[in-house]
Amino acid sequence: MSKKSKSPSIRDIAKEAGVAISTVSYVVNNKDLVADDTKKKVLKAVDKLGYKPNFIARSLRTRKTNTVGVIVYDISNPFVAQIVRGMEEIVKTRSYIMVLGCTFNNASEEERQINVMVNQFIDGLLIVSGSDNENIYKKILAKKLPLVFVDRELEKLPSTSIIIDNALAMEKAVDYLFSMGHRQIGYISYPMGKQTTIKQRYSGYVRGLEKNNLAYNSDYVIMDEKFTDKELEGKDMDITFKLMQDFIKTRKLPTAFITISDIIAYGLIKALKDNNIKVPDDVSVIGFDNIMFDDYMSPPLTTVKQPKKMMGITGMNLLLDIIEGKNTENKRIILPTEIIKRQSVKSIPLN
Repeated sequence: MSKKSKSPSIRDIAKEAGVAISTVSYVVNNKDLVADDTKKKVLKAVDKLGYKPNFIARSLRTRKTNTVGVIVYDISNPFVAQIVRGMEEIVKTRSYIMVLGCTFNNASEEERQINVMVNQFIDGLLIVSGSDNENIYKKILAKKLPLVFVDRELEKLPSTSIIIDNALAMEKAVDYLFSMGHRQIGYISYPMGKQTTIKQRYSGYVRGLEKNNLAYNSDYVIMDEKFTDKELEGKDMDITFKLMQDFIKTRKLPTAFITISDIIAYGLIKALKDNNIKVPDDVSVIGFDNIMFDDYMSPPLTTVKQPKKMMGITGMNLLLDIIEGKNTENKRIILPTEIIKRQSVKSIPLN
């Protein structure tokens, strides 16, 4: 029985290329310290001998794996998918690997996935939105593991976040409806909980009403606990549809609704249509996110645009900078939003 051939070592590559061992190390570790001609000789030797770096041994030696963890609440959500797409572009260009976990808004599952990732020696962690349980994040910060949030900031802990001005964005949505003649403006959202994003958007809605001298009417507001029901995770559209069926039977409709997400707006529009209520002739609708399907809705959905891909790009670049020691201060980066005007909002005459 023939002996298995020994894998080539870094010393073999150096001998084949006629360079120092340290030069080979610089090349295989992507350090920009080697002249192009020398780099080509080393890579030619690597290809010829079939050399494969031992990344496990390297990570144990350097305590760095070039792997980052990303936790999202629902990868099937188009808003989340676009954020992740931006992250993917950055990890590829900066020679990192991304490990993705999906929690479906379950705090216990989030904690389990975070623990698994941390135990697998990730270099840093990026969380999109996240759960209400800040104790999970407190443990990560105590470990000095680089941590960045996208679409979320913590209330009680120092953190680095990539966000929008949620309150201002929602206030501008109210302003727009007011400018179109609407004086009865409803609001559909997840229940308040501890999530800063939800709190900020609700405060923006209330502030927008106050700014335009409009009375707050609780009958026009839906913030139902069904959105947090574990049995209904990922079914925001269906939940909204059923809630609106009950709303239409028991309450007077406002002339317009703002929803905390486009997915919720879809459920709202379907419920209105199924009850022969026309959008926007009878009720106008503004969503939030500007996901890819908005143009194909009937009518096309007016919405608040979040810079989804740029949130992912900015968040991942910042996390990798922290990992590489280029930026260690906590930051709060606010990206701009805008209202995308389509056909789901109608101007109504003032009496």
